Amino acid sequence: MWRRGSGGNYVAVCDPLKITLQAPSYSELMGDIADSLDALLKDLLESHEFDQFLQDHGWNLVAPIPARPEDMRFDVPFTVTPIAMAGTNGSQRHLH
Repeated sequence: MWRRGSGGNYVAVCDPLKITLQAPSYSELMGDIADSLDALLKDLLESHEFDQFLQDHGWNLVAPIPARPEDMRFDVPFTVTPIAMAGTNGSQRHLH
């Protein structure tokens, strides 16, 4: 989920992966999300937790991991849903 913060930055939150990011523009936020997913998955690969992580999230590889994973980039498709402040009670809701 993402929204524009009160200071003008764009903020995205992914609760399942416990990631929160902010950037000065929407396009930079999208790039930062892709970079963060790449870094997360590389860290999991290095710590030998990658396979369990994929299984826990119901994800599958579409191609085998290269012999030299440091030379690769994870390209994970993602979507973000905008959120906005709803009404006067300050609760948040999804925009459709």
